[in-house]
Parts: sequence; structure tokens; C-alpha cells
Amino acid sequence: MRPTTGLVMTRQGDDAYCWSTDHVQRGERFAYWREVLSTNLIGMTPEAAPEDRGNFEGRVTRIPVGDTGVMQLDMQISRLRMERSAADIRAAPGNGVFLFRARSADMNFLFHDRDYFVPQPGTTVMGGLDRQRYSVVSRPGRYRCEVLRIPAEAFSGVVSAPSRLDPHEVNFSTGPSALLHGFFEAFLRELPRLTDGERAAAMTTLTGLTILSLRRDRAGDEPVRDAVRAARLQKAQDHVRRYAADPRLSPASTAQALRISVRQLHALFEPSGKTFSRFLAEQRVRHASEILAENATLSVAEVAFMSGFESLSTFYRVFKATTGAPPRREKTRLSL
Repeated sequence: MRPTTGLVMTRQGDDAYCWSTDHVQRGERFAYWREVLSTNLIGMTPEAAPEDRGNFEGRVTRIPVGDTGVMQLDMQISRLRMERSAADIRAAPGNGVFLFRARSADMNFLFHDRDYFVPQPGTTVMGGLDRQRYSVVSRPGRYRCEVLRIPAEAFSGVVSAPSRLDPHEVNFSTGPSALLHGFFEAFLRELPRLTDGERAAAMTTLTGLTILSLRRDRAGDEPVRDAVRAARLQKAQDHVRRYAADPRLSPASTAQALRISVRQLHALFEPSGKTFSRFLAEQRVRHASEILAENATLSVAEVAFMSGFESLSTFYRVFKATTGAPPRREKTRLSL
């Protein structure tokens, strides 16, 4: 890697690192971005006309995940062309599969030998890191995206030439790809709070789900089955977190929303060490704690019913069992 002269690398949290153009003179920012950040860290070559470089700002944050990591790209630009060319691939082989999500404005995927596509923000794109492609920004804006690299060796004997896979949008509505999209979204959301062990486990799940999305005939492989179970559990937990304050939420309603049986739902929670009921109770207590901390004028009874509890006695019992203190004491402590 070339020296990062003129650029400052700073730590973001305990293990994330950030390279930014904030400390570079405005007229030189794009040149540094092109020669140092993009070429060395992202492996793509950006081009912009002189008149479009003046307002450029760029930042890359890398969050390690085992031997790989998530790159968060953030840039402000008028017009730009970003290309992953044959020369870029020779200079910096990616040797793997990427999972991509745009967080802001549309970011297109263009090719010299096939039709382009434009994923909407929030959707997941999968493809080979060493597949030639480019992207064109044609209007001023702030562009943000996240990219995770899954090493090619994870697909050995399963997918031929994974690094050269055609990029494509992941179907996030049905089937194995929907599990991949949902788990990737949850992974990116929770990443800053995950331990090293949890990140490694999540990568194993993402790898299994990616394999299944590419090869449905591998559904019987044990690592793939484990990945599917982990993704379904995550989906169930997300559903509970979202609707915990609704007193009508139950195993039956959750199973119906996930299109599985109540028995299958309980089986999902067994390996986690928490039953469905316990997980739901914890989420309702967490919701109640947040309300108590933010609304000093509400009574404990009001908070209980706002958090999905149907009786005040149950609220007191579950709250104390979960936090070790009754809700009134917790209210005082959290309001300090």
C-alpha cells in the first residue's frame, strides 16, 4: 500500500478505522482520494472533471470482521465515474464475493458487456469482487454505501470462480435470498455492538446464506442448514423487537408472520438459551426502561401498558426479575 501522506487515519470506536479527506486542502482532496483511498483500499479508479472536484469530500471507514471487514464509503461529489477495471483487478485482486448495500442516493452498476441495473437504497447486491464494472454519478449529492468481502476460499468446491460472479440484486421478498438480505441488514445494523466472536459467527451465517442463494441444491449441507436456522432466528427476534409493545404479540402471531408453525418458532429459540416468552419479556422491559428514562411524568401503570404488559402485577414481577430492581427505582435511576 502506498503511503497515506496528507491523509489522517483515525480510530472510530475500539476497532474501526477511518481515512478521511477532512485534513487535506480542498483543491487536493480528489487527487488523494483517487490515488490513496480508492485505488488502495477499495480497488476502483475514480475519475472526475476538474470542475467537479472542487466540492469533493470523501471518507472510508473499515470495521474488521475476522480476516476480512466491512468498508463504509461516504462521499460528496457533483459528477463521478468509478471503475473496477482489468488493471485495477490485476493490481489489487479482490479474491472473493462482495455484499453491497447503498444507504443513500441510487448507485448504479454498469458493465461493458451486459445490461446495467440500479439498486434502490437499502437493497442488497451480491457479486464477484474481480468482475469488471463501473458506476457513474451524474448529479450532485452525498453517496454512502457499505461493502462486505467474503473470501473466495469460503466457496471452494461449491461455487466456480466466485470472484468473477456477475453482480446482481438479491431478491429480498422470498426464498433463501430473502434470508440473506434480512440477515445482512441486521448484521450491518448491529455490527458496532458485536463482539469478535459474534462477528465471526455472523460471517459464518452470511457465508452459508450466500452459498444457498447461489446454489439451492446445497440446502442439505450442515453449514447451510445452520445458517438458515440462525437467519430465521434473527428474523424472529427482529419481529419481536419491532412489535414487542403490542399486547397482541404472541407465539402464534409471530409464527404466522414468519410463515412457520408455532412448534418451529419455539425450536428456533431453543439453541439461543432463551425461550420466546423470555425474549419477548426482555424486549418489553427494555422498551419500558426507555420510556421511564425519557418521560418522568408518566405513571408506572401507563408505562406498563404502553410496553405491552396486560397487567401491572405482571409488569412489576417481570421488570424486577429482568433488571434486579422494581420499576419505580429503575425510573429514578434512569432519570438521573
